[in-house]
Amino acid sequence: MGARHSVPLMPNGQPSAQALAQANADDVNSWGRPPEEAPEDEKDPTELVLQSWAFCKAKPTPQKMYRSDADERKRRQQVNWRKRASFIELDCGDDSFFVANNYKVIGVADGVGGWRSEGVDPSLFANTLMENAKLFAETHRGERDPEKILDAAYTKVVKDGIVKVGSSTACVATLRKDDDGTHKLDVANLGDSGVMVVRNRNMHFRVHEKVHGFNAPFQLAVLPPPMVGRAFSDRVRDCVRESVPVQEGDVIVMGTDGLFDNRFNSELCADAGWIGKVEESPIAKIPLVGFFLSGILDEKIDYVDPYRVAQRIITDAYKISVSPDANSPWASMLRQFGQTGAKGGKPDDITVLLSRVSTREDLNNNTSW
Repeated sequence: MGARHSVPLMPNGQPSAQALAQANADDVNSWGRPPEEAPEDEKDPTELVLQSWAFCKAKPTPQKMYRSDADERKRRQQVNWRKRASFIELDCGDDSFFVANNYKVIGVADGVGGWRSEGVDPSLFANTLMENAKLFAETHRGERDPEKILDAAYTKVVKDGIVKVGSSTACVATLRKDDDGTHKLDVANLGDSGVMVVRNRNMHFRVHEKVHGFNAPFQLAVLPPPMVGRAFSDRVRDCVRESVPVQEGDVIVMGTDGLFDNRFNSELCADAGWIGKVEESPIAKIPLVGFFLSGILDEKIDYVDPYRVAQRIITDAYKISVSPDANSPWASMLRQFGQTGAKGGKPDDITVLLSRVSTREDLNNNTSW
C-alpha cells in the first residue's frame, strides 16, 4: 500500500476492533480441514462458478531486486497456502489474494507499508488474513456472506497471535444463486481495493471504496497496547457492502489500489473484457477466429489467454506506476486535491485477480490452470 501509515486517531472510548475480534474468537480452532475432493453438491456441470487467474508485481526496491535464493524460498513457503503453483510463484510485495477451491469466493488484501519503518513486514498481516479467509471459505463451503468470511478471517488473525503488529485493507467477493435462479456477486470492501464487473468490455459495476480521507483507507489491524486508540484499527462491519447481478461470461476484475491508481476504468474494461463474452461482436461467436484476431485488433493483448491478459494488465499498470509523465487516475486525483499540473503514476505493489463467470464444466475442461 505504498507509504501509507496507520495515522494517529483520537480515542473514542469504544472497544477496539481487535478487542471485539478477540472476544468472538472462541470457535476459530474448530474449522477443521477442507475436503480433499469436491463434495457431491459441487459437481453440477451447469453450476456457475468464478474461474480465476491472478498476476501481480511488487513495487521495485533494492531489497526485492537482490533477494537471495534463501529469501525467495522463504517467501514461497509463506504463501504455500495458495496451493496453485502459478499463484505461489507470484511475488505481490505487501499485497495478497486468495481463490477458494469451491470457486465461489475470492479476495485481495493490501498490507500497510508504513509498518516497515517500525521493523514490521507488512505482507505478514495481509497474507495471514487471506490465508484465513481461504481456509474459512473452504471449510464452511456454503457460506456466501463476504462480511462473515472476512470477519472470521480477521478474528483468527487476532486469536492465533502469529501477527504481532500490522494492518491491511481487504476485499472479499462471493458468487451466490438466488431462489429465482439469478446470480449475484456480493462484495465486502474495507479500504481502497476495488472490484469491477465487466460486460461486453464495458464497466457494468464498480464497488465503492471506504476511506477516512485522502490516501487514508479503512483497514483491519493488530496493534500493540500503546498504539490502541492512536492508530487506524477499523471494524469488519465498517466495510462497504454491495451486490450486483452477474451472468455467464461476465468478467470480475478485483485488484489492490496499485491497479486502480494506475489504470483507468475504461482501460481495464477494454483489456479484461477479452476473456469474457462480447455479445454484439460477430467474432465472439467464432472462438478460433476471435482468438486469432484478438492479437491483431488489440495490440495490447498478446493472446486471448486469461493468464496472459492478467499479466499484460499488470505490465501496463507497472509501466504507468514508474512513469513520471504518464496520465493516471492517481495524477487525476492529485489534481482534484489542488496539485495543479500533477502527472505520473503511483509506485506501488500491483495485484489483479481476473475471474470469469463460467459453468463448472468449463472450469473442469480448462487445461491452462
